[in-house]
Amino acid sequence: MHTGIQIRPIGPVALNFLLRMYNRFDPLGAALGLPPIRTEARRQWICEALTRGANVAAFIPAGDVVGHCFLSQASPDSAELAIFVHQDHRRQGAATSLIKAALALAAASGIRRVWSTTSPDNRPAVHLLFRCGFRPAAMALEEIEMEIDLRESWPLDKWCTTIGKRDLSVACEPAVR
Repeated sequence: MHTGIQIRPIGPVALNFLLRMYNRFDPLGAALGLPPIRTEARRQWICEALTRGANVAAFIPAGDVVGHCFLSQASPDSAELAIFVHQDHRRQGAATSLIKAALALAAASGIRRVWSTTSPDNRPAVHLLFRCGFRPAAMALEEIEMEIDLRESWPLDKWCTTIGKRDLSVACEPAVR
């Protein structure tokens, strides 16, 4: 991962950090309609993400958010994962670190199945998910669903040693709540 980028758990107080990132995001709406194109819809989407499950963000030393990964819990033991990295900071390891941190938080909270949906044409996203342990679960013309069973295929001990101290195997700071 690019030195200086820190992965931190975040909460609703981080709304303005995320708004700044997503307002500079390009292309809007490219990932199955996300992030939303309209400003107010985008704000509402971010607010919902911040209240529906675990959220982690990638911060650069200047304090700006350059990546966001969140889990939207569907049941007590399953959640959907979404990941977005600002176009100027892709291919530097932030997405992998964000997913690892989100999966560590999911495993620590008892979530066992995590899935993510993307376009089959989005080869970088499919490759990223595969590299993080996700496997294809369902495929349609417009989308592919990939999943990971945290009980079987995700080496929690490899990625996270002391979740209670927020050591998510990446440089972490206290949560922005």
